[in-house]
Amino acid sequence: MPTAVKRAAVFLAWGMMICLVAAVCTVNYHVLWSRAHWAGVSAEAVEQETFLEMRFGENGLERMEELAEETGLDLAETAAVCMIRYSFAPTEREIRSLDAGDVLRWREILNTEENLSYQAIEAAYRAILEDVECFPVARSTDKSREWVSFGNTWMEQRTYGGERRHEGTDIMGAAYDRGTYPVVSMTDGIIKKMGWLEMGGWRIGIYSPSGGYFYYAHLYSYAPGLSEGDEVRAGQLLGYMGDSGYGKEEGTVGLFPVHLHMGIYLDEGGDGERSVNPYWILWYAQKYNFAFDY
Repeated sequence: MPTAVKRAAVFLAWGMMICLVAAVCTVNYHVLWSRAHWAGVSAEAVEQETFLEMRFGENGLERMEELAEETGLDLAETAAVCMIRYSFAPTEREIRSLDAGDVLRWREILNTEENLSYQAIEAAYRAILEDVECFPVARSTDKSREWVSFGNTWMEQRTYGGERRHEGTDIMGAAYDRGTYPVVSMTDGIIKKMGWLEMGGWRIGIYSPSGGYFYYAHLYSYAPGLSEGDEVRAGQLLGYMGDSGYGKEEGTVGLFPVHLHMGIYLDEGGDGERSVNPYWILWYAQKYNFAFDY
């Protein structure tokens, strides 16, 4: 074989070997980086505002619901993987780009006995998502009647009772007076708190089976027969939207527009509850609504 051809063959062989080694190293680096990245998710993430903001986006939870059906995982497991993957702030395009195989592979890496961080995050999503079955304000059977509106008001500044942050979403009555819009339970659960509260007026707090705390405030009145300790079902009437609160005197009304303050909290045992942003959960729940005559 001519010398020039031999040299070319040697160079080609060396080139192919270098490319192969580089490819193997790249793959191994990617796997090792992924494992290190996921293992580095902090257990304190559940307490950070980036997590608590619940930035699912308009169609995020709907897409995660689809992925849960495709993978056989539940919504909480799917949400935990998807949200960690994009540092708790995915874009709609990123969520749409996910497929079932990706979710299953990432969960296999994340869900190890020693990864308490992931388990805590998955448990938190389960508490606030697993039991949600409907929107908290029923529509009218008369489709010509106006319904409600709401915006992302979580953590906005409030001044009554001193400078503080708004721990919920305000669902505004579109057109009608206090006592018109039926407020229903978003979940099954147990009534933990009920009665007058200076800030919340007539309110109800319900613990759901998976550990979330759902708080309905500024009611006009309660549904007959309810009391603390009662079991309720998702869609059950709790009372009617009003404008009660912001007064030490029980029955104070008229200091703000008619609306439902909806709060969702993670139960922290003896340490109380930690507020999460209900906005995107409510956005997702809009398609699951009950209709009442009003």
